[in-house]
Amino acid sequence: MNRKRIKGETVGAIMKNEFLSVPEHFTIDETIKHFRTASLEKVSKPSYIYVVDTSGHLVGVLQMRDLLSHAPTVKVNDIMLRNVIKVNAAMDQEEAVRYFIKHRFLALPVVNNEHKLVGIITADEMVDIAELEAEDDIAKIVGTGVDEITSRSVRRIVRLRLPWLTISIFSGLICAFITGWFQHELKSAIALALFIPIVLGLAESTGTQSATIVVRNMALGRASFKDVRWLLQKEILVGIVVGLICGVFVGGVATLWQESSSLGAALAFSMSASIILSGVVGSFLPFIFRILGFDPALSSGPIVLATCDIITLLIYFRIAGFFLAG
Repeated sequence: MNRKRIKGETVGAIMKNEFLSVPEHFTIDETIKHFRTASLEKVSKPSYIYVVDTSGHLVGVLQMRDLLSHAPTVKVNDIMLRNVIKVNAAMDQEEAVRYFIKHRFLALPVVNNEHKLVGIITADEMVDIAELEAEDDIAKIVGTGVDEITSRSVRRIVRLRLPWLTISIFSGLICAFITGWFQHELKSAIALALFIPIVLGLAESTGTQSATIVVRNMALGRASFKDVRWLLQKEILVGIVVGLICGVFVGGVATLWQESSSLGAALAFSMSASIILSGVVGSFLPFIFRILGFDPALSSGPIVLATCDIITLLIYFRIAGFFLAG
């Protein structure tokens, strides 16, 4: 397979033009004789026999064993399966992969907009596509491009990484400005600064986990817009449980270490809130990116980290300021 294949390419770009097809009026005997004169490419790995009408429209499908289990005079249109699972030549390759995962066929017929049979795609080809799509998603999650996996050019790699690192730079600057806005809280309780890394780290991990799970479910066709409510409810429940466990633990350590119940309460509440919101953000971002026409995998890398950092710092200092003022 061409390893330079990229997302967005259609089934028509990878389909095979060599396939087994017969007119619907053919008998079993005529079908067998027809295949004896077919090219080697067509009969070397036969999986399915596709049946077409006089205009070339796909009307049914047979398996090779059907030719052996029926009398020679039986017509193919009497024994063919009429409800054929097919894909359009204009369909995105990634969506075609989901069809194979769902139906588990060895091959699928490809039709054009007029429903005429124009080719087939095989499971072997889809496995290669799925591997490349997974590589592409992984590359986006870590903040680079799929080309870096095989690239030996330092200049090319730098060009792939810099845009993502720029996002981290800007989000870091925003976080620095947020910290500056809350200098009073930091001066009154310098211990707040000691716990910023753990608060940010937990929020980032939660957001990345949620986004990655949603993106993976999208790739497998198990996460649609109708699932938003269910995903949101799940992440809120998980966030509440995980947030309370982490918040109470870290808050307890902070109370004993710094001998400040206010600091412990601020950490417990702020960590719980930031973990819950980070899970929600991580669940929503892939859907937002899909609505905007971008690859959902983009949302599970530096973008979700930057968003969670900014939200978490605002929550942390706001809640800490409330408890410390009290």
